[in-house]
Amino acid sequence: DLTLVQDTVLRLVVGDKDGTIPDTAWVRITNSGGNFAPITSQGGGNYQVGTIALERGGSGGSHTKYCGGFEVLLDDHRTMREMDDLIYAEHLGFGLRSMTAEDRFPELFAWLRLLDKNVVVVIALMIIVAMINMASALLIIILERTNMIGVLKALGSSNTLIRRVFLIDAAYILSLGIILGDLLGIGLCVLQGSTGLVKLPVETYYVDAVPILLDPVRILLLNLGTLLVCLLALIVPSSLVTRVAPAKAIRFD
Repeated sequence: DLTLVQDTVLRLVVGDKDGTIPDTAWVRITNSGGNFAPITSQGGGNYQVGTIALERGGSGGSHTKYCGGFEVLLDDHRTMREMDDLIYAEHLGFGLRSMTAEDRFPELFAWLRLLDKNVVVVIALMIIVAMINMASALLIIILERTNMIGVLKALGSSNTLIRRVFLIDAAYILSLGIILGDLLGIGLCVLQGSTGLVKLPVETYYVDAVPILLDPVRILLLNLGTLLVCLLALIVPSSLVTRVAPAKAIRFD
């Protein structure tokens, strides 16, 4: 509360909690009706309470004469901590500090790490399902080709050669399925990226639609990794070929 007895100009030097350079501002209080009465500043612009008018002004501030901070953009977010240490140790003087985006928004980065874990779990489950399905399919193919296995063994083919034939057939089936899956998945991603078809609640996910990032290198590595893991898993089922006796297999119906 201010109690004034005459026209008064209050010159204030104000700053903020972050320690920025203070600006100079003035406040003029005038009474058009005679005696002054106590008033309480309510913030905002110029205003009047009864016969008392309040005006605020200043020199325009010193914000054009200093820099309160600077931002460093990185091509790889994984180097954020290293760059923060480097900037703080070699480029900042006494009384200055550096802060990474993760320090400012820890909840956002915690959410992103949780999403990364979900992606790993989903991909692992999908690979396990693919391995089980391909093992079942290979066993069915071997049983259907029992007569052929017997004939090949009778002609002198080794177990290794016959297993290689079935593994090549399994690799062909896997490759075809991977290509069709890529076409479907990439097509849906392109549709989502261009239209934002699948929406998300902003309060939970911080974005209003499912974000899409297509990285050809990662897609290629995922395809090759899936093909390799599934083929390695099919080595054990293909060993059933070694148990097929030529004499019985030729008569197998």
